[in-house]
Amino acid sequence: MTTTQAAELRVKWKQQVQLPKCEHITLELEWSEGGYPTGNYNCIICGEHVVTGHRA
Repeated sequence: MTTTQAAELRVKWKQQVQLPKCEHITLELEWSEGGYPTGNYNCIICGEHVVTGHRA
C-alpha cells in the first residue's frame, strides 16, 4: 500500500457515521510513491499507521 492509499483509507474510515473500533488485524508494508518501502506498516482496513519503522 502506498502512502497515498493509506491516507485515502484513513479519510474514508473517519467518514463513517458510527465509527467502529478497528482491531488492526491485518497490516501491510507502506511504500513511498517512488516505490521504496517506508518501514511503516498500515492497517488495510482503516489505513492507520500501526507500526512505525525508523531509519538509521
